[in-house]
Amino acid sequence: MNKKFLLSIALTILVSSFGFAQKVKFKKGKVLVDGKEILKIERQGTEATLYSLEGDDEVIYLNYESNGTLHYHEDDYVVIFFSKEEIKVETSRIKGSRKRVIKALIKNKVLDMNGEINLEKLKKFAKKYDENITNRTVRY
Repeated sequence: MNKKFLLSIALTILVSSFGFAQKVKFKKGKVLVDGKEILKIERQGTEATLYSLEGDDEVIYLNYESNGTLHYHEDDYVVIFFSKEEIKVETSRIKGSRKRVIKALIKNKVLDMNGEINLEKLKKFAKKYDENITNRTVRY
């Protein structure tokens, strides 16, 4: 009886955690979150620029930096620049794809489902994730 009860609780938690995950896709130059278009995207190599749907206002600029070491990935990081707010975040804590960055922004409520930036949440996000990598990296 106890095992069935614990198993049902564990299964409920597992299913509910998948239910709250955002599904991010890129399709025909648009960013779709759970099937809803929220931003336009232009990708070129390691860079991506996200624009508002209503115009060509740049919202977010993303750039993946290899830190000068092409085959060593432990020191790679992403630069996230919020154009209107003029806030830059350099972090190695969000690795992987552009989708992961967008998911992190949604999870931290920086980016909403209308493609709008919440300034207060952005400031918290920047304090939480910014590692100031460029200024603390020694180059020879």
